[in-house]
Amino acid sequence: MNRDPAFCAVILAAGQSTRMGRDKALLPWPPGNASSNETFLAAAIASLQDFNDVVIVVVGNNETSLTPLIYSSGAVMVRNPTPECGQFSSLLTAKLR
Repeated sequence: MNRDPAFCAVILAAGQSTRMGRDKALLPWPPGNASSNETFLAAAIASLQDFNDVVIVVVGNNETSLTPLIYSSGAVMVRNPTPECGQFSSLLTAKLR
């Protein structure tokens, strides 16, 4: 049986954003438009949805603040249990989904 390839996009959003001072995923989008209701993460999800079967967002300790945004944008969320281990651990978390 032949099957069309399935494509998925992975957005790594488990970082602490310590240099930024706040979660980068929640920054207003486009840049410089503080009155915008759209966020960087919502824009990233929207830009990937037309080209992928599923968009997976990997979160960390910021799970509570990102969950409503992720689900309302039509993406899937997975939680990295060890975000302090870095981006590769987030990639592995997405792979195990």
